[in-house]
Amino acid sequence: MQIVICFVLALLLILVAVRNVNIIQLQSYTLGFYGAEMTYQIGLYMSILIGEVICIVLSIFKINLWYAMLLAFALPILIYCIFDLIKKSKTPLVITARIMRYFVLFTIITLGFFAGIYYLSFKVNMSIFYFVWINLLLTPLVVRLVFLLISPLEKSIQNKYFNCAVKKLDEYNNLMKIGITGSYGKTSVKNIMATILSESFNVVQSPFSYNTPMGLAKSVNEIKKDTQVFIMEIGARRLGDVAKIAKALKPQVGVITGIAGQHLQTFGSVEDVMRGKYELIEALDSNGLAVFNGENARSKNMYERCSIPNKVLINIDRGNICAENLVTTSDGTVFDLKIGDNVRSVRTKLIGRHNLENILLAVAVAVSLGMDIDSISYGIEKLEFTPHRLEVIKANGITIIDDSYNANEVGTKVALDTLSMFDSRKVVLCQGIVEAGNQEDEINYNLGVKISSVADITILVGKLGEKIKKGLEDSGYNPTRIIMYKNLRDAQTAFKETLRAGDVLLLLNDLPDNY
Repeated sequence: MQIVICFVLALLLILVAVRNVNIIQLQSYTLGFYGAEMTYQIGLYMSILIGEVICIVLSIFKINLWYAMLLAFALPILIYCIFDLIKKSKTPLVITARIMRYFVLFTIITLGFFAGIYYLSFKVNMSIFYFVWINLLLTPLVVRLVFLLISPLEKSIQNKYFNCAVKKLDEYNNLMKIGITGSYGKTSVKNIMATILSESFNVVQSPFSYNTPMGLAKSVNEIKKDTQVFIMEIGARRLGDVAKIAKALKPQVGVITGIAGQHLQTFGSVEDVMRGKYELIEALDSNGLAVFNGENARSKNMYERCSIPNKVLINIDRGNICAENLVTTSDGTVFDLKIGDNVRSVRTKLIGRHNLENILLAVAVAVSLGMDIDSISYGIEKLEFTPHRLEVIKANGITIIDDSYNANEVGTKVALDTLSMFDSRKVVLCQGIVEAGNQEDEINYNLGVKISSVADITILVGKLGEKIKKGLEDSGYNPTRIIMYKNLRDAQTAFKETLRAGDVLLLLNDLPDNY
């Protein structure tokens, strides 16, 4: 009997812990309680309270059968945990070596707590069900305690791998290292640059959106003796993140894609975002190359105060490297690429003015490495979509513009400007902009204002929908053209009723489960 009780209660503890660890992983291992985390904890505590109340009621009526008590206590919690895991299956827990080490320590500590509770129930001669709820209530805190306890070990392991990567890079004296950072466009610029430079060089790039010290350490392992160019995407959530990577990996070229109000929850202000991204430029030596996106005012400001002699400011329609005669359709973009006095007509399947900015940033680096306009043009024509970044998908007579990755105020404006180029009925699905700190309400209100000038139908999803809706309505947008859903799954299910052949659907962003 006791074995069965302990097994079921242990299962409940594991389910509660897994969900908490999942949310922490989605928050890049920050341990605070944010967004959906609070909603989850409240629901969990309510289910624990219901189970405990039922057990008390059973004891009042002298129903002390262990299986009845176990069922009464465990069922509400089990139902809630299973329902939550199914509902939140969009971004499941990723089992890594770090997570496995964590669970070993968590199990040891939890068994200690459980043993103490079991001993207490034995000493006072009362059912364990009167005490085990304490363990469940403390689980969110225990989860965070374990992360704190294991963090020195994790930091040591990360430093070891990162230092090995630095040592390996230092062995390649002739390797050209290019660092890319910014609030948006990092992965797109990296992929575009890798494709173009591959026309003339043997290139290795950090895969996917790997932009942390550990991600870049893994990427360094792909470098071989014949590798000529290594392109690294450098991410940051706070001041010092970029400096740590850039000072260690020593890129000779730094590219700033643009600055927006993103990750303000951890940076604190846009000014700190600028300072954090500028750390890449500060890490370059005096012979390095700094490339800035002149279409972004904050990036342009960084260019103006940059003291490195070899610096380049890219604008779409002016300068030594620019684009002329731009034409965008659902099939792609055609433009004249101008490099100095040389001009070539170029076609790419990529759409949107923002992608043209990304291309020109990559072209500036290619020119600095000695590539000619013909090789660069061939590379541009081979460009493929970066998944979920203004990616065009055609299905069932509908054109889908998938720009669902990590939305920010600049990126959403670019995506909406791109949507405005189409003549068909325009539908926007949006979940809002997060990680904007105390500016979140204002930014989402302004997003609604911007959507009102473009979209024929607006589908809003989640808790930020009301802020966007207010911006829409205050701009005179017809309320009957606004459709609201609590979650993305319901919105997707209703697509058949909302969409029709010929529509252009913009997926503006796709928030992870912790929002």
